[in-house]
Amino acid sequence: MSKKMLSSVNGEVGLDLVMIIVAVVIVVFSLCRGAFVSDDIAYRAAKNQGFSNVKVVDDAWFAVGLRGCSSHDAARFTIHATNPAGDEVECYVCSGWLFKGATIRTK
Repeated sequence: MSKKMLSSVNGEVGLDLVMIIVAVVIVVFSLCRGAFVSDDIAYRAAKNQGFSNVKVVDDAWFAVGLRGCSSHDAARFTIHATNPAGDEVECYVCSGWLFKGATIRTK
């Protein structure tokens, strides 16, 4: 095999490998982007809706669309708080990554 032919074969394999790595990174990032969402969003969303004594007890960021939130959400926080009526409740705060706000969902 000539050197020119060998280098084109190696170049194609290298490009395929880069494309596979990029595809894997995009898939992992899209499924796990909620890892970059701060739990401060959950506190602020609950406080803005009249909840008090807010405690974030759990967070989830992997495939939250299958775990009680919208498919457009990136993170789900489980909170214990006192609602505006004075009852102790457990809720989810679903949040997007950049420009989407937070939604409070009851269990």
